Amino acid sequence: MLSELQIESILGKPETSVLDYKEEMYDFNNDLNQRETAKFVKDVICFSNTIRNETSYILIGVKESKDKLPEVIGLKNSMDDSILQEKIKDKVFPRPLFKYYETNFRNKKIGVLEFPIKKYELPITAAVKMKGLETGKVYYRNGTSNTEANAIDTIRINDWFRSLPGNPSDSLSDEISGIIKRLTQNHEKLSVILTDILQIAKEHKLNKLGNFAYSQIKGIDHSEAKNHLYRRQKLIISPLEVEINHFSMVNLTPAMVKREMLQMEGFFEYKMLFIWPIVTLEEWIENYGDTRFGTMRKSAQQLFGEGNYEVNVFIFGDDLKSVYSNIRQKLIDELIDT
Repeated sequence: MLSELQIESILGKPETSVLDYKEEMYDFNNDLNQRETAKFVKDVICFSNTIRNETSYILIGVKESKDKLPEVIGLKNSMDDSILQEKIKDKVFPRPLFKYYETNFRNKKIGVLEFPIKKYELPITAAVKMKGLETGKVYYRNGTSNTEANAIDTIRINDWFRSLPGNPSDSLSDEISGIIKRLTQNHEKLSVILTDILQIAKEHKLNKLGNFAYSQIKGIDHSEAKNHLYRRQKLIISPLEVEINHFSMVNLTPAMVKREMLQMEGFFEYKMLFIWPIVTLEEWIENYGDTRFGTMRKSAQQLFGEGNYEVNVFIFGDDLKSVYSNIRQKLIDELIDT
């Protein structure tokens, strides 16, 4: 985040190819035909593609005076970084790295869009056609204007990206693709992958993805149950207790045992939400194996929201694996939607 001293230094400069001043925030509330969104997307593309040796900025709440020097007028409306990140999602490729924050300068609030120098595998272009943007075409800052690059410009921008240190695979799209590949290969525990997802979400300000990953790590709150239906699993419950010799189940499948239990009076099927942290589920899967099952005592109040009696919940290894598989697929869905 820029310090007040840094902002003061920037405000001593006129607009350039790496600096722009805007009086007002993009008006997404009056976004007829997504014109305002298109302006924002074009700015992000141009500032990210511009050849430079320093971070570029758009300062909002600042206007140029007649002598071309900036005057701080302050923000009228605040904006959250997550909203801007959502606006750019699925509209450009590769997905650029930028951040937005608001800060006080001499008792007035200004917004800062910050574009660090970042290596991408190719120049950033629009993935969808919008007002002033054509898919596949390259745009950049030329002086104080957003400009469409010609063939030579595009080559130079591409060469600049290639000359930057680092690996283009560091881009967000490639990071997400790598995580999806790990999830589909099914070689690693989800608890390990979730830690990496949480780190990526923090680095790129992906709040929705970060909150989802965090909920898997810490466990699900009952108040959020409707957002986690993929964690529901059909189980057998009963107010009765039953004793089964696990060693006698060697030649029996969970389906066979469940079928026999459901033929007994007082045994029923019930979809229960697995609220436990992912590490707990992994420990249970390891302990239960394919044929063993466990019994959990729950109050009727906990399960049904009413009743003053206790219920036995029978959980089999294949139930746990089913929930675990659902979480894995939900993670893939969330990453694809990022």
